[in-house]
Formats: sequence, C-alpha cells, structure tokens
Amino acid sequence: MTEVRCLLEKRSVLGEGPIWRPRDNSLYWIDLKAPAIYCFDVITRQNRQIPAALGKTIGGMVFARDGRMIVVDGEGVHDLSPAGHRNLLANPETEPGNAFNDAKCDPKGRLWSGTADIGETRPSGSLYVIEGQAQRRIRRIDSGIICSNGPAFSPDGRRAYFTDSFAQEIYCYDVDLDTGLIGERKSFVRCSPDAGFPDGMTVDSEGYLWCCNWDGWSVTRYAQSGEIDRVLKVPVPRPTSVCFGGPRMDQLFITSASDGLNADQLREAPLSGSLFVCEPGVKGLLDAEFNG
Repeated sequence: MTEVRCLLEKRSVLGEGPIWRPRDNSLYWIDLKAPAIYCFDVITRQNRQIPAALGKTIGGMVFARDGRMIVVDGEGVHDLSPAGHRNLLANPETEPGNAFNDAKCDPKGRLWSGTADIGETRPSGSLYVIEGQAQRRIRRIDSGIICSNGPAFSPDGRRAYFTDSFAQEIYCYDVDLDTGLIGERKSFVRCSPDAGFPDGMTVDSEGYLWCCNWDGWSVTRYAQSGEIDRVLKVPVPRPTSVCFGGPRMDQLFITSASDGLNADQLREAPLSGSLFVCEPGVKGLLDAEFNG
C-alpha cells in the first residue's frame, strides 16, 4: 500500500496548483483564498512566499518558457514582473460573477484555463485556450460550467482532460496538436457521489489520470478507458491537486485545503491545508510551460 506522508505542515486555506521545477529542486504551489505563491525547497525543507502583488484571490499559476509566472484570477490572465507586479495579458471572460480557476499548459504551450461562478451555483463558466506566440489567440471551447477544475493532458498531448467539479464528471477532448483544433466534449468518467468531487488532476508517464477527490479523502488513478486503477487514501478530506516531481519524477505531490471545515472536522483532520507526498511506483511528466 502506498504511504502518503505530510511534506509540509501548514494550515493553508485553499492550497492548489503544485508545479515541480527541477532547476530549483522545488515545488511551487499557491493558496487561492489567502492569495499567495509559495516555493517549497525539498533539500532545505524551507517554504518561502514569492513576493507578488496579487488580487483578492488567485485561481492558478503556470510558468512561461522564459521563466515568468503567469497567474489567472477574477480579473483575467496576467504575467508577473520581476518585482511581482501583475500585468494584464488577456481577459476574455465577460460574465459578471465569474473568475478563472485552475490553469495548465498543453505540450505545445497553449494555456488552458476555465472560469467558475464565484457563488458556485450558476453554470456560467467557460473553458478557454490561449496561445501567445507571434499573435495572441483566445478561444472559448466550452461553456455551461459551474466550477472549472483540473486541466491535464495525455503524454502525447492528443487528449485533454477537464472537470466541472459540481457535475461530478471528468470530460475529455481530442486535440490536434499541430493545428490546435479541439474536438467536442466527451464524458471520460462519471464519479460516484460518495467519492467526493473531482478536483485537480495530472497524468503519469503511462497515460493514467490521477484526480483529487474533494471531500473524498482520496486520490483516484484512472486508466485511459475510465476504469479505476487504484485509490490512494490521504489523511485530509479535501485534497485539491496533484503533480509529479522529485529528482526521478517518481514522487506524487498533493495539495489540500482547510477551507469550509468546522472545528470538529479540523480536529479529525488537523493536517488539512498541508502538502503531502508519496511514491506510487510510477513516474510522471513535467508540466509544460506557456508559449506566450
């Protein structure tokens, strides 16, 4: 049985978005609701906050190929200057009450990020793909989403995964990497109501999808067919996102949240909000970087 261990004990409100950076031997991650970007050095075991003038919340963060940080939030898509100031790159969302949530790049460096209803009731969110090479191109490829979460990509980049957490369903899209054409939404798997809500995701080197289960105390590994391969139990009810990293890319890092838990629940799960790690016996892939 795979042992999930606490890597950093911290009561983050809504820990999210882990990214492994081999050049730093570090795990970058964010807190959405106490907005911050952190860098955890696995050698020194020190967790430091990156200086940044963020908005009221942060929805996601990726790196660009030139090393800049790209953040998404309620005001659009931004890059961060060396001094940590936000510079607006794009804001395609026109629906009041929506904010960007979660972000990931496909192997060609296209940024995938969805919007969500801040009140988490209306299916007013959309899924966008943003390219930024010679000329920035923004496409809305899906809509009718309550809570956008977890873009992830197959190793060859020809399948994209995405979830609307409140629909308790993971979707997939066929992608033509060369042309950028994206097929219609297809159902990948309907999650069991008693397993929690599908949240952040990643894909390992064998093409299996790993998905955190909010309120499910677990992370599920799915085969390409959608069948459950295994379920990792974690010591907190609200795991939020996952990524592979470590010197051999064989460690699975897991973020978590304390948001919304009452005093009794926090006594039952005192590590809520912390970072976790395990060695699941399979290697992962580095997250791609933005091409803009």
